[in-house]
Amino acid sequence: MPTSLAGSTLAVSRSTPTEATSAGFAALSYTQVKGVKVFGEIGNQYATTVKNCIGMARPYQTMSGLAELSVQVELIRIVDTGQDMLRGVVGLDAACSYRVTRPDGSQVYFTAQVNGLMNGGFTSTSIAEQKCSMAVLSKVIEVN
Repeated sequence: MPTSLAGSTLAVSRSTPTEATSAGFAALSYTQVKGVKVFGEIGNQYATTVKNCIGMARPYQTMSGLAELSVQVELIRIVDTGQDMLRGVVGLDAACSYRVTRPDGSQVYFTAQVNGLMNGGFTSTSIAEQKCSMAVLSKVIEVN
């Protein structure tokens, strides 16, 4: 279930850190994305592989790397530099860096590609909305 961003902010940087560490992400320059209504679930999830070992009664699961992760962001479409940056990177192969800052000051960093930006339906309640899909490419780093 999506988490409301009440009091939180989303920011984007066209750069990616040389090292995917909290210090590497913090050193980048970010632009805030305004008009964010909802930011989907984010975190680290790992793919698993079945291992069959000789002499074991049954196979077992082992982690094999980060699993695919997609994040959905719901926006109210407004004139904003951060939203313009999102629109400008839709479908590009290059990744951007993102920072979510929670009301308590903790931050979440990750890199992603924007692989979709859909306009809301043409009804009075959704005509000004957009839904952004991001394919997360890096490990998600949380800083408390």
